[in-house]
Amino acid sequence: MKFSKMAQLILRRIYKMKVIIIGGSHAGIACARRTREEFPDAQVIIYEKQEQISFVSQSIPIYLMGKDDLLKNGGYATVESLNDEGIIVKTQTIIRKIDTAKKQIFFTQNKSNEVHSTSYDKLVLAVGSYPVLPNFSGSYRDKVYTVKNIADAKNIARLIEKAKKVIVVGAGFIGVEISQILAKRGLEVTLVQAHHYILNKYLDEVPARSIERMLEKEGVTLSLSTYPTNITEPNQPSLGSAITLFTNNDKVFEADAIIYSTGFQPNTFLLKGQAELGERGAIEVDEYMQTSVPDVFAIGDCATSTVYRLKGTHYLPHAAEALRQGEIAAINLAKPVLKLRPSQNTYNMNLDERSICSVGMTKTSAEQNGYKCGIVNYRNTYLNSDKYINAYMVYEKETHQILGLQIEGTSPEIPSYSDLISLAIQYDLTAEDLEFSDFYFKHSYKNPGGIIRPLVKLIRKEDTQSH
Repeated sequence: MKFSKMAQLILRRIYKMKVIIIGGSHAGIACARRTREEFPDAQVIIYEKQEQISFVSQSIPIYLMGKDDLLKNGGYATVESLNDEGIIVKTQTIIRKIDTAKKQIFFTQNKSNEVHSTSYDKLVLAVGSYPVLPNFSGSYRDKVYTVKNIADAKNIARLIEKAKKVIVVGAGFIGVEISQILAKRGLEVTLVQAHHYILNKYLDEVPARSIERMLEKEGVTLSLSTYPTNITEPNQPSLGSAITLFTNNDKVFEADAIIYSTGFQPNTFLLKGQAELGERGAIEVDEYMQTSVPDVFAIGDCATSTVYRLKGTHYLPHAAEALRQGEIAAINLAKPVLKLRPSQNTYNMNLDERSICSVGMTKTSAEQNGYKCGIVNYRNTYLNSDKYINAYMVYEKETHQILGLQIEGTSPEIPSYSDLISLAIQYDLTAEDLEFSDFYFKHSYKNPGGIIRPLVKLIRKEDTQSH
């Protein structure tokens, strides 16, 4: 639904709102900036519990390799820059309570116990998530690390300087990336994964195995189909290890520390009992990012998402999704105007010069959701170097609609291919739609068709052979 410029101007003049945004990370900042754009007369205030805003946790791996100043380059916005944009930012502020009936928030500032309150016209929760940790008893907590914020990054950096052996639990993107970095920094690393292959939420088994081989070559020990059952002090302190991990298959690991990367849980306690919650306890929102409470919105890692071709809402803690949700919420503050399109689950990870991208569904997840699908694989290499792209495309057999793409390699073009296929999935494009699209001549490759055209040709050939 689109409004005329005159209607938009009238809305802006009518709604001189006081908009409070709780959370100064990706979603909150995106929402604040778009609110300022949509409603220039609105009072926009961000409350953030940390001292710094806009921290990019994806910069942690770079920092741990000793290649970056995390404090200077770990964010893309500052309090001062947002102030210059007309956005008020209150850092080191902890929200203690929200009264949605009276439209008030209660907070403390700068480590003071004095509780203050203020009212709002529109409230946006961008309070993020927290790392999932084991619920074991014991005095081992100071030996268990997470990967989320600046404090975590500094703690792991100090750990690298003194530790010899580390266990990483969870082989998603964070666990894989951290494992590789620790191995490169000279630590003995064991990566423990509950699934029978790594990166199972993003890759099918065959492409995942190639990443496993790379990790093993770099010194990472993999323990698959393994999950923790207990954590204790070391069985043999004389060996110098600080912590012991027991597992389901009777394996016992001893190390100086454990890094947990088993996912995140939404921060939703502020609305507990006031708003409807969804998957994993995330705040349930509609397509306009509105919660079940009037004038209260939720965005980013604390909110639910819709996923293309999947029914219902899902929990999808993801930086790109946070940016989209933040802007959509801002647009809809005065009234429902623009729906958020479902996510395609578009991800990218870098392991040195190798990029790993995933978009849409894997063949495994597509089959689990009832699709009759196929998968094709094509590898293309550069003419004058060892750079390459290796891609797997998932498609629906009957319609040839593209369902997903998994791609890895050393070509700098790889992330752009995942963005392209994200759009193809969003618009229900088929292999035939892509086969003769006007893509530029890939003169650097042995096959100048690049990667997309060869993949969709394979889909057509697979269909011909099956008939």
